[in-house]
Amino acid sequence: MELVQVWGLRKEYGKKIALGGVDLTVREGEVVVIMGPSGCGKSTLVRCLNRLTEPDEGEIFFQGKDMLKLDPDELRLVRRQIGFVFQHFNLIERLTVLENVMFPLLFCGVEEDIAKRRAAHLLKQVGIVEELERFPRELSGGQKQRVGIARALANSPKLMIWDEPTASLDPIIVGEVLSVMEELVRHGETTMVIVTHEVPFAMKVAHRIVLMDQGRIVEEGTREEIFLQPKSWVGARYRELLVKESYGGYCQTWKNMA
Repeated sequence: MELVQVWGLRKEYGKKIALGGVDLTVREGEVVVIMGPSGCGKSTLVRCLNRLTEPDEGEIFFQGKDMLKLDPDELRLVRRQIGFVFQHFNLIERLTVLENVMFPLLFCGVEEDIAKRRAAHLLKQVGIVEELERFPRELSGGQKQRVGIARALANSPKLMIWDEPTASLDPIIVGEVLSVMEELVRHGETTMVIVTHEVPFAMKVAHRIVLMDQGRIVEEGTREEIFLQPKSWVGARYRELLVKESYGGYCQTWKNMA
C-alpha cells in the first residue's frame, strides 16, 4: 500500500528552481534512499513531505490525507506520525538528553512517567546509556545525532525522514550513526525516506534508490539497477565512485547472484 504520494511538486527560490515537477510514491515498509549532487533538490523534497517547506505547486498525500489542505491543528496531528532527523541535530540546548527525547511525548499529552520510560528505552536502543542527564553541549556530534534519532522515534512514527543525517559529522564518527540507522532498518517496520551521500550505506539498506539532478528525478530503481546498469549520468558517476573507492566487490557479488 502506498504511504506517500507526491505529484507535480514544484518549489522555486527566486530564479532558482529547487523542484521542477517531482512525482514520487513510497510504499509502506519501504526504505527509499534519495541521492544526487549537492543542490539538486533532495532536502527540499523531503522537507516538503511534512510541510517544513511549503511547495509552490503540486500535491502531497500521506496515508490518503491531502497534506496541503490540512489546517494547522490537523497538520500537527499528522506530523506526530512522521519522524524527522535533521542535518544539524536541532536539539533543545536547555534540556537534558532524556528531556529532549521526552519532549515530543509530553507535548502530545503522554504522562511524564510513561514518557520517561519510553525515552530511556529509545536512548538505550541508539546506544546512549550513560548520558541521559547530560546537556547537548556536552555531547559529541555523533552522540547528538543519536539523541536526534531517538527523539524522532519517540511517537512510533509511520514514516521516518532522514535529511543527510551524517552531513554535519566528522568522518571519523559517521560510521557510528550509520550503524544505528542500519540496525533500525534491519529490525524496524517503519517506512523510511533517507537523503544521503553514503553509497555503501545505500547499497546495504535501500529497497529503492531515487536519483535527482537539478530539481528532478532522473532515475529510480533497485540497488542493482542503479549501481550495475545506470541510465542517467548521475547513476554513472555513482558507479564510477564505487569502482574508485574499491566497492566493486558489491557489484561483483550481485552479478554472481544474477
